[in-house]
Amino acid sequence: MENHLGEIVERLFEEREGAQWIRISELQALHPRKAYLYGLFQGYGFREAGEVERLLGAMSGKFLLSKGHRLLRDREHLILSPLGKEGPSKEYLIPESGPIAPLPIALEWEEVENMGETGRHILYVDKEKLNFPLLLRKWENGDYFYPFGMQGRKKLAKFFKDGKVDRDNKEKQWLLCSGEDILWVVGRRADQRFGVDGSTRHILKITVPL
Repeated sequence: MENHLGEIVERLFEEREGAQWIRISELQALHPRKAYLYGLFQGYGFREAGEVERLLGAMSGKFLLSKGHRLLRDREHLILSPLGKEGPSKEYLIPESGPIAPLPIALEWEEVENMGETGRHILYVDKEKLNFPLLLRKWENGDYFYPFGMQGRKKLAKFFKDGKVDRDNKEKQWLLCSGEDILWVVGRRADQRFGVDGSTRHILKITVPL
């Protein structure tokens, strides 16, 4: 059984930046599913196979926590990552309500009735378009978004190149994400998919100090 589970892990688990990415469609195809989910994840502290199975069908951004790991439901993957690694965390979860863990940048949040002051340090979004918890992370090669005011999508590397952003500032750049989608290249450009429009009922204002 251990050998068989090892073969499944080798086939399904893909390591990226210290985390394991597992395609949801592959997990859903396993049978009997609960038995496989228990075998694959109980060693990481997730011993309730039913909870993991429900996570497969949950909205993007939902997650489970064990003593040592987080299991995050992304659009097409479950992302298994360790907690409490040495050094500063590269990812920070931001819930819709309740206390927020200390963040590496001082983001401020406020629901407003109308848009007011604008600038690169201020973001207005349609709150109902967001998938909570939001994720604050550093940028990675292959990242892309739909820049506000532009047509179509653009790779972040090209966005930085066109903006003449040097290597030091690229390494310091934070992204605010909703699920797998980039919501804001913080302090630089918003993604137009989350913008306020005529149907917006709840406007969320997010500010980063200049």
